[in-house]
Amino acid sequence: MYHQSVRAGYRAGGSRGRARGPAGKGNSREQVRLAQLLVCLALFLTVFIGKGVFPGRMAQVRGQLLDMIGCDVDFRAAFARLGASLAGEESIAGGLGEFFVEVFGPQEEDAAPVLSQVETLDRREAAFLNSSPGQAAAAAHYLRLDEVPEEWFAPSQQLKTPAQDPEQTAVPAVGTVLLSPDYTGPEPPEGYTMDQLSLGDLETVTPVLGTLWSEYGYREHPLDGEYKFHAGVDLGADYGREIAAFADGVVEYIGESDIYGNYFQIDHGNGVKSFYAHCSALLVQSGQSVSAGETVALVGDTGNATGPHLHFELKCNGQHVSPQYYIQYKLPQT
Repeated sequence: MYHQSVRAGYRAGGSRGRARGPAGKGNSREQVRLAQLLVCLALFLTVFIGKGVFPGRMAQVRGQLLDMIGCDVDFRAAFARLGASLAGEESIAGGLGEFFVEVFGPQEEDAAPVLSQVETLDRREAAFLNSSPGQAAAAAHYLRLDEVPEEWFAPSQQLKTPAQDPEQTAVPAVGTVLLSPDYTGPEPPEGYTMDQLSLGDLETVTPVLGTLWSEYGYREHPLDGEYKFHAGVDLGADYGREIAAFADGVVEYIGESDIYGNYFQIDHGNGVKSFYAHCSALLVQSGQSVSAGETVALVGDTGNATGPHLHFELKCNGQHVSPQYYIQYKLPQT
């Protein structure tokens, strides 16, 4: 009945029938264009919102879109069928639904690989969600690092190796004050300091691991009873125990006296020097190069001493410093 009435109208008024034909086609073309715009708008909103909310997931979507573009889908025919459905009695929702199934639906031969890939990605995504990854970690999970857009990351999440701060890695210069103790005693004599000074990058060892008989600083002398400044530390040890060089250096001088007994001094360079006294024997000569830890003497009680021990001093840029900052020792048992 529908086709007969149209055909009759065309015969009865030819000009009227010709006028309706193009108008009907125009409306159909406009509906197809409208559908195309709606689909494009939906895709744009999906990509835009997904990129802002689920940036890591967009890598998977991107792959699926690329697969979709590369598959054999007749877009012209799909849009034509969509337009025809919209021009007919079908609902707009039904027409759009069939269009999306036709365009975006997986091909039968590719269904198994796609599902396998999605399942694999879902398992990896679940592992990342369980460990609460950040945005940068998620992006690096789904894409190669050189494919991650720079704008995906906040400035604090940029995948860049932070530059090392030279001031944090540099060794303080020799003589730099590292520590100023809460010292309340008398003012040290000239040429002596209670501060800990930097020895630069000098590699050091403990000359002998002994008991701390006497500390650096003011004390009552154990023999003459005078209250005076002790320039080093006294480390009690067994007679004849080996004494090691504090660091690499050159023996500056050796000697013997009634006070220090057998003694010598090593110049370690950069203004750092070490002094050893009361030795039972000296195993080095003046001008000899020594290495850190090398045996240079033996513990004794020569000179003004109450028993076998090592009197050890340290000097930095002409100032005596406390050896207790730089060596290990045992505390006397009480």
